[in-house]
Amino acid sequence: MKIVFNLQSVGLGNNGGSRTLIKSAETLKELGHEAFIWTSANNYSWHKIKVPVVSQEPKADVIIATGYRSVKSTLASKTNKKYYYIRGFELWQANKKDLLKSYRSLNCIVNSIWLKEFLNKEGIDCGLAYPGLDFDDFYIDPFIVRQPIIGGLFSKKHETKRHVDIIEIGKRLDCKVLLLNRDVINPSRKQLNDFYNSIQVWVAPTELEGLHNCPMEASLCGCAVVANDHPENGMKDYCNSKTSLVYNHRDIREATSMTNQLLQDYMMCSKLNRNMVDLLYMKIGDRKFNMQKLVEVF
Repeated sequence: MKIVFNLQSVGLGNNGGSRTLIKSAETLKELGHEAFIWTSANNYSWHKIKVPVVSQEPKADVIIATGYRSVKSTLASKTNKKYYYIRGFELWQANKKDLLKSYRSLNCIVNSIWLKEFLNKEGIDCGLAYPGLDFDDFYIDPFIVRQPIIGGLFSKKHETKRHVDIIEIGKRLDCKVLLLNRDVINPSRKQLNDFYNSIQVWVAPTELEGLHNCPMEASLCGCAVVANDHPENGMKDYCNSKTSLVYNHRDIREATSMTNQLLQDYMMCSKLNRNMVDLLYMKIGDRKFNMQKLVEVF
């Protein structure tokens, strides 16, 4: 099968979203399919891309819109099978009305439970397809002695990431804070693993994601997770009372208390982490398994 990931007007960059799409296309190639990335903007440099990145639309069996701005070119495509892989509710690109209109124009696939439930309430039928995890890319380093350090995601672009909450928690606990995209930028695989392995508790206050990837990666490197309960945080798929500590969103006092509890109780950290990793293997699965399921949808 020939499959095109349409990133026209979306573009490739050094971020987790681009990396996930590239890895998905590369995995489809490993499974014996032809996969292409169609875009006119490619600023990706994290690793050599193993599938064709083309500026002209190739002939294919399936074309997949990967973001709101790629819907128009997907609808104009001569490819018969047209899908929209919704990876987040892109309120930074369009208002709710226009986003829902775009969802209704194509066959939709979402990457998280909350998006599926949200679209279903709007009368939009959609399938759920996880992108899968690259389990072999992450490891727990047995030689690193974890310090009472908290970690999280930094983003000046999107206020919904709420990295200021993580910084505030660090101040209240008088402990070191490490932020991805601030303290480590465009990391290699080893640098990313070293970063996650230096952290004991990963704090996730974000309020608008598709499937939030960073807490899963941090968990695969041994971190315990403190997550908020916002319905659109992209963590409903894996955060629960057995895998993490969950606080009322924007309740900094409660988040600080839970973070401190884990910093003081390494046995609880280990228990929650083991439960989280088991769930990620059993529920989210690896990328190859999920790409096989995606092809079955097509």
